Amino acid sequence: MRPDTSHWRDGRRYEFFDTLSVEGLAWECLRRFERYQEHYGELVAMKAEDHPYSTDAQRHWGLRFPGSSEPFRASSGRPMVAACQSGGLAR
Repeated sequence: MRPDTSHWRDGRRYEFFDTLSVEGLAWECLRRFERYQEHYGELVAMKAEDHPYSTDAQRHWGLRFPGSSEPFRASSGRPMVAACQSGGLAR
């Protein structure tokens, strides 16, 4: 399952990276990772590559965030960046 690395210096082969979503970029990086390739090879050998990953496996490969999401709060009444951090004068 080794990728063809003979043309790795050819920038034209990577132009599509500029159009990838975050998920697409993550997949391109993950699929090149040798330990992930070995893991996937094991799944294929067990004929389990079409089964959903367990939550633990998803977290292991970075496919899930470690914490749960929280509701978005549109207005907290405070500025997002302190005035002195954004180039303004400190009050």
